[in-house]
Amino acid sequence: MKKCRKKQEQNLLNKIVLCTLIILSISGCGRTGELNPDDYIKLGQYKGLKVDRASYEVTEEELAEELDMLANAYAKPDGTIPELTDDFIREISGGHYQDMAAYTAALEDEMRSEYDEFYELQYYEDLWNTAVDNATVIRDFPPDYLQKKTERSVISARKYAQSLNMTFEDFVNEKMGLTVEEFNTQAIEYAKVAAKESMVLAAIAKAENITVSDEDIQKAIKEYVDLGAFESEEAFRQEGEERMEELKEYILTSKVQDFLAENADGGVKGN
Repeated sequence: MKKCRKKQEQNLLNKIVLCTLIILSISGCGRTGELNPDDYIKLGQYKGLKVDRASYEVTEEELAEELDMLANAYAKPDGTIPELTDDFIREISGGHYQDMAAYTAALEDEMRSEYDEFYELQYYEDLWNTAVDNATVIRDFPPDYLQKKTERSVISARKYAQSLNMTFEDFVNEKMGLTVEEFNTQAIEYAKVAAKESMVLAAIAKAENITVSDEDIQKAIKEYVDLGAFESEEAFRQEGEERMEELKEYILTSKVQDFLAENADGGVKGN
């Protein structure tokens, strides 16, 4: 069932890129330095939030396109396209699927599941954005604090471009649809948004006593190693204190978002 679904995979890739950028922008926003979030932010509602949860439904057109690609993948040397019969699907699946109905149902489930992770991440993101929108900035942020946020945004984008084996300029142009100059201008504006997000994150974590434990850190490092991002846990720790701080901030962000989802109107998926 592993086939090339170019149109859908490209759409999914674009969504994942955007989603990853969202996560990258939040990751690191928890570092408030010596600033007390209570001096800059007044929290609004962040528990019992209600946001729409999107879901993906496979259309008949998409399903037909998938089946056409399957048939074309088994075209004979003379160009003859096989008919999608029960016998055909039993043969190519080694008996795993007894008829086309079973295969089609499994295919539809697979297509839907490919989008599940993105939509769930989007739900968490929508909850987070709502909590941020509900908060009020009660005092201007220090200029040097905003400058650090601007630099952080640029650094995150450059690191992400590097992870995709792209130049920074190509990444900004192709993945974000911006020129470098436009990106730099938006980075300055985003610093104000990132500063507010930092304070909201810190304020919620403080109000709900959400912290990052040594066990959380150890688990996250192990996941990095298991994914192949680092050869060993020791290799990660050798990256330095800044890398460790980034990891702690990412963990804190994840835990706060989990808290928002668990306490949302409707709760986490499946609950």
